Amino acid sequence: MEAIQAQVRAKESGNYVRQLRRNGWVPAVVYGTNFNNQTIQIKGRELDAALRNQATNKPFRLEVAGQTQDVMVYELQRHPLFGNILHADFKRISMNEKIDTTVPVLMTGDPELGVATLVRHSVEVSCLPGNIPASFTVDVDGLNIGDVILVQDLEIPAGVEVGLDGTEVLISILPVKAASEESLEAQDEAEAVAEKAGTTEEAKKV
Repeated sequence: MEAIQAQVRAKESGNYVRQLRRNGWVPAVVYGTNFNNQTIQIKGRELDAALRNQATNKPFRLEVAGQTQDVMVYELQRHPLFGNILHADFKRISMNEKIDTTVPVLMTGDPELGVATLVRHSVEVSCLPGNIPASFTVDVDGLNIGDVILVQDLEIPAGVEVGLDGTEVLISILPVKAASEESLEAQDEAEAVAEKAGTTEEAKKV
């Protein structure tokens, strides 16, 4: 389990938080049941390193003012252009109590024919924090058009309960043309939304 070093954050004003970020700190909050919210600050480089070494859906050990607590990353707010973390929320947990979280679905390999398309990018699970899988990795090597991977095809570790029906489709192998058409439809829809937004913005200026 990755450990994250943090300090108590004394102030919450906008000017103070902006100064923290300029000095390389990330403002954060720790909360939990029967636990008063705690405002903290973490060195941005140390937080980035911890998140590179361990999946964000796994528990972390947070050390603040000489005290250690087990937490999960609840939310990360990143800069829309540069991607650096602007704020972090942590939820205090017990390693002896089950929690609900999501596990990403990843693909490896290449189909014999067609294109592998993720129907669901993640799966909801319930388990003890120490049993959370970092991901569900599915090998699509050799599959053909029309093949599907269902929830029941996943290798579920002992002690992990999946919150989806076993017959739900996770990955589908589509013809190249069908996959391209889906992409074009998504592009057309995005352009239509953008055009509508532009029209609205122009109307506001008049």
